[in-house]
Amino acid sequence: MSEDAFEGWALVELMGHRRRVGYVRQVESFGAKLLRIDIPAEGDDVTEFYGGGAIYALRPCSEEIARAQAAQMGDPRPVRPLEFRIEAPRDADDDDDYSDVGL
Repeated sequence: MSEDAFEGWALVELMGHRRRVGYVRQVESFGAKLLRIDIPAEGDDVTEFYGGGAIYALRPCSEEIARAQAAQMGDPRPVRPLEFRIEAPRDADDDDDYSDVGL
């Protein structure tokens, strides 16, 4: 890491109109420098990585402000898909009934 790399709490604006807030630092992975952001969330923090080209702006702030903003922004984790309903197995006599497919 270079001596002038920022590390601390910040609000990060990303291409695609995404905003993230948390503790940021520069890391090197896969042969490239990345921004690592640890976002405070209920339970465990959420960690995300972004390439330098995705960063539009980075605004340093205090931990207090970052945590308050993170609480307002909601949970950053992706929405979990609904579980699919599993139907009971059909009887052997129903194998040639195609009424459910419109035939």
